Amino acid sequence: MATYKGIQGYSVQKLSSDPTASESAGQLWYNSSTGKFKISTEGAGTWAAKNAFNTARFELAGCGTQTAGLVFGGATPVKAETEKYDGTTWTEVGNLNLARSQLAGAGTNTAGLAFGGNVPPAGSGWKDETEEFDGTSWTEVFDLNTGRSSLTGAGTQTAALAFGGYSPNTVVVAVVETYDGTSWTEVASLNTARAYVQGATQGTPTAALVTGGQSTIAFDNTESYDGTSWTNVNDLNTARARGGGAGTQAAAVCFGGDPDATETEKWDGTSWTEVGDMAEGRQDLAGFGTGSLALAAGGRTPTVGSTEAWTDPVYTIKTVTVS
Repeated sequence: MATYKGIQGYSVQKLSSDPTASESAGQLWYNSSTGKFKISTEGAGTWAAKNAFNTARFELAGCGTQTAGLVFGGATPVKAETEKYDGTTWTEVGNLNLARSQLAGAGTNTAGLAFGGNVPPAGSGWKDETEEFDGTSWTEVFDLNTGRSSLTGAGTQTAALAFGGYSPNTVVVAVVETYDGTSWTEVASLNTARAYVQGATQGTPTAALVTGGQSTIAFDNTESYDGTSWTNVNDLNTARARGGGAGTQAAAVCFGGDPDATETEKWDGTSWTEVGDMAEGRQDLAGFGTGSLALAAGGRTPTVGSTEAWTDPVYTIKTVTVS
């Protein structure tokens, strides 16, 4: 009689306890403690609700990772509050020097960067101020060359990008600037002028990705940056602005947006694919992290203090049954 080993070409491991799901993906083993065969499978990404932060708000900015994040600023009215996240709990830390909404961020929760933004009324809006965070407090540093609101940021505290937004008189711009820790320098503009774009927050001044945004309409087009110029690449499946973004030029995720969208799309370096929806539709939120481990924080309607964590893929250990 043929043996299982002979048919399959390998032996099934006998283990007294299950290995971790992620490390054993695709493997079959026998759990001697339970007397059952087990297998680990890789499933599609999903969102999970996390603890809300202390000051509910929208039009805020954020940076960092899913387990070490930072949110700051926002509306309404304009906020200066800053909160750090450890993967479980949000803790209030030092306020921004300039309370504002519609600002952008980059960096980590111990070395953050906040820039641009809006302070109503309109006559005093479209700020160029930049502030650096050291894990405890904010210090004002070098101004943007073009003051603006509703812009997006990516990168680190010493190597950041600022792109798009609204300039005075609510003119949408294609302006892009890089920050080297000392000053901002204007570089090649976006091909499409727009505000409220979603960006790959872990991008760099030589490898960035932006998608969506708005002018008089919402956009679906995506642009990739190589440090010299922007190139149009494959579009989003659903045009959107005011959403969140996370990841890199090679692996990103875009989520939420106007009007109170739940849709999530995943970028593999070539194209966008629709994946699992958020539990709560929201716009004007903060998004940051990686393409596989992202965080969506705050936003407008229905729950402006809530957070959700994106994990992709999701690994599950299952018992093998034979009928």
